[in-house]
Amino acid sequence: MARLPLLLGAALLACGCANSGMGSAVRTDVSLRMASVQSPISTCYEAALAKNRKLRGHMVLSFHAAAGTGKFTDVRVVENELPDPGLEQCVVAQVSTLTLAQPQKSAVSVTYPLHFTPLDAPQ
Repeated sequence: MARLPLLLGAALLACGCANSGMGSAVRTDVSLRMASVQSPISTCYEAALAKNRKLRGHMVLSFHAAAGTGKFTDVRVVENELPDPGLEQCVVAQVSTLTLAQPQKSAVSVTYPLHFTPLDAPQ
C-alpha cells in the first residue's frame, strides 16, 4: 500500500493555539506528541482510503491536556470533512493515548487541525 501524507504541521498548531495564552514550549510539546502518532493515524487513514479512494479533507480535533499529568482528555472531533466514522474513531483513540512530556500546572485546551490527502491526489 502506498505511503500517504498526513499533515500535522506545527504552523497549523500555532494557528490553533495562538490566542490561547499557551507558551511556545507547550505548543512544541503538543506538536511533538501529535507527530508521535502520525504513523498510527496514517494507518487509520489507509484503512479508510481502502474503502473510499476519494477520501480526503481536514479534521479538527479539540482536547485538553490535564493539569499535573498532561494526559490528553476529552478528545473530540469538532470539524470533519471526511465522511468515515471509523477514521474519526481511530484518530480520537490514537490521540487519547498521548501525554505531554512536560505537564503543566493548569489544564491546557487545544484545537488541532489534521489534513488528509493521498499521495496520488491531483495537485
